[in-house]
Amino acid sequence: MGLPRRDLLGAGAALVVSFSLAHGHAARADEQGGSPAARSPALLPGSLKETPELDAWIRVAANGGIQVFTGKAELGQGLKTALLQVAAEQLDVALSSLQLVTADTGRTPNEGFTAGSHSMQDSGTAILHAAAQVRDLLVQAAADRFGLASDQLQTWDGAVHAPDGRSVAYGDLAAGLSLHVSAQPGGRLKDPGTYRVIGAALPRVDIPPKVTAAAAYIQDMRLPGMLHARAVRQPSAGAVLRAVDTSPVARMPGVVAVVQQGSYLAVVAEREWQAVQAWRALSAAGEWTETATLPDQDGIAATIRNLPGRDIDVLRWTGAAGTPTRRLEARYTKPYGMHASIGPSCALAQADEGGVTVWTHTQGVYPQRAALAELLRLLPEQVRCIHVEGSGCYGHNGADDAAADAALIARAVPCRAGPPDPRAVDARAGEHERAVRPRHGRRGGRSVGCGGPDRRLELRRMEQHPQPAA
Repeated sequence: MGLPRRDLLGAGAALVVSFSLAHGHAARADEQGGSPAARSPALLPGSLKETPELDAWIRVAANGGIQVFTGKAELGQGLKTALLQVAAEQLDVALSSLQLVTADTGRTPNEGFTAGSHSMQDSGTAILHAAAQVRDLLVQAAADRFGLASDQLQTWDGAVHAPDGRSVAYGDLAAGLSLHVSAQPGGRLKDPGTYRVIGAALPRVDIPPKVTAAAAYIQDMRLPGMLHARAVRQPSAGAVLRAVDTSPVARMPGVVAVVQQGSYLAVVAEREWQAVQAWRALSAAGEWTETATLPDQDGIAATIRNLPGRDIDVLRWTGAAGTPTRRLEARYTKPYGMHASIGPSCALAQADEGGVTVWTHTQGVYPQRAALAELLRLLPEQVRCIHVEGSGCYGHNGADDAAADAALIARAVPCRAGPPDPRAVDARAGEHERAVRPRHGRRGGRSVGCGGPDRRLELRRMEQHPQPAA
């Protein structure tokens, strides 16, 4: 029976004394999958279930500055502005007094992937309740100082005010408080009828640098002495490098190193154009053995249905219903969607004896950390992933792969004697001219950096999925 999708949908009705996320993160056995196991009472809302400590979400400094933490990433959806609105509303402070720290495995909670429209549902809800409970702790501290009942006090502009005119700033209360406590279920939230920030049409905080040509993306990051690199991509899925003579490439102007690990090839140079030229020469020098490994595209829908999978509820309604009189059932398929980024994927890595730090525009810093730890044969604690906005990442267009290239090359390129500042490398895969099918073809670029006692790497990757010829 043919059933339109629309009809089917219509039929169903420094307050911090100590701050540590290590225990909670180490307890997440399924970190690589990005869905951490709960370790708190189910009554806690949003991501507080997994990370209940208030200081994992809110910190107040003695100068009144407030930091807000989220494990989610800004991908252009306006998340930074929305989360700041939530925190500002519950804390009764101006947005300008808040600093938002987004996904960073060294600083923020593990909230898995930024996907499925869960950022406000999970992280926004956690920040909403954490900020409200922080406000209550501040009010109680002020009540103890004033010798008044807490319900006699009000908060606005980052301070607690008494009816007799006395007031105390949040920062002044910070020294005597600790937020390293668990959130409590059923915390008191502000009456939505009094909201002044949530729901207001505020300018997005991430837009100005993007429209004024300021540094806005990871592609804009520059480090002293940064090197540039590009990785050679296999001509097809599963291709194996049979032979390559890297010596002519190694002698090209500006080339610092040629990296080869099995079938993996990359080149590192002093300047980006030198890396591009060396990459083209290295790509031409490789001899590959190719074997057909992809399924027949004409039967791809059936192939996907037969693969192992799991069902994920998009919406579940459990309300009362009458006796069913008609059962509606339909199956829908759609072709692959292609995401067209406005710039190449990119990552920057710094490696030392203790591990590696990677700046990346991945959608999940903790799953990325787990993958990099496995790739590099390191402990997860030896890998730090820090999210930086990119010019595109949705749909796995290369952000995670670029981070892997950056980390791999940064650890592979030997450091040279040089200036005291560490060096970084920018690596991209180059364009290929031959026609490719949109489901198979892609093109990309990467980069790595090295120098001084550290090794830093910036990696950029560009992908292209051209339409087949008419």
